[in-house]
Amino acid sequence: MKKSYNYLIGKPMINLDSRDEIRQIDSQNVLGSVEKLADQCEQAWREVSATPLPRQYSQARNIVVCGMGGSRFTPLAIRELFRDRISVPYDIVDGYHLPGYVNSDTLVILSSYSGTTEEVLVCAEEALKRKALITGITAGGKVAEFLSRHTLPGYIFVPRYNPCGQPRVGGGYMLMGHLGMLTKLGYVKVAKEEVAQAIEMTRKFTAQNAVKVTADKNFAKQVAEQLRDRHVFVITAEFLRGFGNGFANQINETAKLISDPRYIPELNHHLIEGLQRPESLNKNGLFLFVFSSLYSDPIKKRFTITKEVVEKQRLKTWWWELTGSGRLAQLLEAFTVSGFVTFYLALLYGTNPVEIPWVDYFKKRLAE
Repeated sequence: MKKSYNYLIGKPMINLDSRDEIRQIDSQNVLGSVEKLADQCEQAWREVSATPLPRQYSQARNIVVCGMGGSRFTPLAIRELFRDRISVPYDIVDGYHLPGYVNSDTLVILSSYSGTTEEVLVCAEEALKRKALITGITAGGKVAEFLSRHTLPGYIFVPRYNPCGQPRVGGGYMLMGHLGMLTKLGYVKVAKEEVAQAIEMTRKFTAQNAVKVTADKNFAKQVAEQLRDRHVFVITAEFLRGFGNGFANQINETAKLISDPRYIPELNHHLIEGLQRPESLNKNGLFLFVFSSLYSDPIKKRFTITKEVVEKQRLKTWWWELTGSGRLAQLLEAFTVSGFVTFYLALLYGTNPVEIPWVDYFKKRLAE
C-alpha cells in the first residue's frame, strides 16, 4: 500500500495513522485493549499462579472446559498448543450439556469472561449434580456468584487492561488464565522463561503494528486491506488450530465480515473440490495461510501444495509466516497481529469495532 490511508468505494474513509480520526469511530477504546494484550497476559499469569487451588484438583482423570465465543477459542488455543503436553484428556463444551463421562474425577472449568454466559451456567449446575471438581475463570457476573455460593475456587480477575470491556479483545486474561491454571495444577509443564519470552514477543509485535507505524511498514494494516470485502478462509494446522478459530471469530465480531476457519490436512480431503462454485468465490474469496516453520514436515508440504491448488482455481491467497522462536511465542504473535488486523479492518468500513448489534438483538430475543 503506497498511501498511509485507505479508501472505501472510492472515498477516503479514515487515516489509519491518525489516533484522532480513529477515536471518532472507536468510541469505547478497542484500540486501548488491543494494545494491552501483553499486559493482560502478564497480569493473568502472575495472578493465577498465586490463586489457591485444592490438591485434589490436580488429580482429575479428565478436564472439561465450558465456554462460548471469546471464552471458548482461548482455551481451545491452549488445548491445541499443548496437545502433546497435556497429561489427561481435555475436552471443550460449547453448548448446554456436559458429556456423559463427567463425574467426580472430572475437572470442570467454567470459562466465561463476562460471567453471564447462559450455556456455561447451565453446565455449572450439571457439574454440581455430578459432583465434579469445579473451578472457573471469569471477570465476575453469575459465574463468580456461583463459585462463591458453593465455596468453589477460581480465578476471578479485574480486567485492568481491557478498557473497552469486550471479551474478544480481553483474550490475554483467558489465554494465560487457562494456561496458568493448567500449569499450577500440573497438567501442563511450561517454563516461566518460555512464558516471559512469549509475552516479550507480544510487546514487540504490538509496537510493529501500532497506529503510528505507516502501512508500508505495518503488516496488520496491509492484511486488513487484503481482507476487505473478501470471504476469508483462515487456514491453520496443528498447534495453531485454536488460533485459527479465534481469528475467524474476531473477523466476524469486530469487522462484521464473513470468515471460516479451516484446517490442514482435513480440508485437503474435500474443500479443494468445492471451490469451483459459486463463481463469485473467484472474486470474493481469499485464503489466508497462517504458516509456521514449527509445523511438522508433512504439514509444511501440504501448505505449499494447497496454496498451489487454490491459486490454480483463480482464488486469491495471502501467506502469513510467523517468526516467534517457540510455539507459545508464535501463538501470542498471531493473536497480537490478528487483534490489530481486525481492528483496522473494522475502521476501513467505518464500523465501530466494539458494537455487536445482532448478537445483542439475539440475546434480547432469548430473554423475552
